[in-house]
Amino acid sequence: MRIASFLLAAVLVIGVLAWFFALPLEARYWARHVPVLKQTPAPIRDSSVTESTGRKIVFCGSAFEIPWSDLNDPKTKAGGNSTIFYFDSGLVVLIKCEPPREFVEGVLSSVKMRSESFRRAFLDSAASDYGLTRLMLETTPDAITAHDRDRQGPLMAMLVLKAMGTPPAESGIFAVHTDEFDGYQYEDPRARPNKILMNLFAPDRGLEFQFFLKYQGASANVSQADINRIVRTIHKVGPYSAINQASAGTR
Repeated sequence: MRIASFLLAAVLVIGVLAWFFALPLEARYWARHVPVLKQTPAPIRDSSVTESTGRKIVFCGSAFEIPWSDLNDPKTKAGGNSTIFYFDSGLVVLIKCEPPREFVEGVLSSVKMRSESFRRAFLDSAASDYGLTRLMLETTPDAITAHDRDRQGPLMAMLVLKAMGTPPAESGIFAVHTDEFDGYQYEDPRARPNKILMNLFAPDRGLEFQFFLKYQGASANVSQADINRIVRTIHKVGPYSAINQASAGTR
């Protein structure tokens, strides 16, 4: 009877420990295998801006300047919600225009969760694309603790979303802010990645920039100051429209 009582007590203790520590331990296990889970956005420390002659681009009801003057206009390809720019240097830039809450609605659809339940689980900070992206990127395995069981499940779900939804960013994730847009830049140009991606969000639209530095064997040079030129000059000039073709003019 004493042995049985001891074994029963041991099983209960193990069960309680597993109940409290299973998700925190699982989160730390995945953190060792999926490095992006430990990454959080950092500020962009290089505030310089390229001042060279460039081109003014109008796209998705927004206007901005690019610092490169070698745009190959005949090769530019415009689609329903995107435009691809080709430059003589070998640089290729894809710009996409996205409706508001596209990311949020996609997540709600994939997990079959009603928006009220979603807000209850993740608070109103995840009600917009920028809010959800920010919450996702700032969540780390260390946030899942044994003493806060009510948040373990939602935070674990956010880590799964982070593992699946974060673009490649081995050299870092960086926060971007303007008067009208907030977002994130994935990759540091100094690391010479294959691609740099930048997502900008406003309440009524989203913009995605993809800078392909090594398209078809090219070795295009894009600096942080070049990207800052786009960020510093971007502003809204009209309403969001589902169909947008870019126009390029002189600076």
